[in-house]
Amino acid sequence: MSEPSARDRLQPSLLDRLTDFEPHARHESRERRVISSRALRDSVQRDIGWLLNASGLGEDGDAANLPHVAASVLNYGLPDLAGRDVAALTAGTLERLIRDALWAFEPRLARESVRVTAVGDGKGGAKTGHVIRFEIEADMWSQPYPERLFLRTELDLEAGEVRVADASTTRAGASAGEQLA
Repeated sequence: MSEPSARDRLQPSLLDRLTDFEPHARHESRERRVISSRALRDSVQRDIGWLLNASGLGEDGDAANLPHVAASVLNYGLPDLAGRDVAALTAGTLERLIRDALWAFEPRLARESVRVTAVGDGKGGAKTGHVIRFEIEADMWSQPYPERLFLRTELDLEAGEVRVADASTTRAGASAGEQLA
């Protein structure tokens, strides 16, 4: 089988390309310059976890009045949810906040394909105690064609932490937290 053309090779994210994993090596190996589809998927999942665990300026204060600030890296992440009335946090509001963060800061996902959906606990609600579960679905940019990405996300309001796991592994019954433990 022939080697993929330069156009068809998948490159690591800019952060991964700038990170020196082998500081003593004079040249970067081919494996570090071109990645597999699985490595790209893992990188996107990791970066989404970082994004959703970061606290941006949010919708409060001056950011709402300054659209360039609201769309800048100063607003990277989700608004700080600590101290908010849990009862006032609707699943729809949280779905929108997560979707907007993905739209703004994850360019490897096709914007029009991003879907964030609160997942029920089997009793009609997405909240189980202090944990709210979501599924994230999107088309991930890839060559020669896009790949579908399914992620299971748990927002722990008490710990202020978001856990992200591949949904294909969590569909067997384990939670995202159990997958990441």
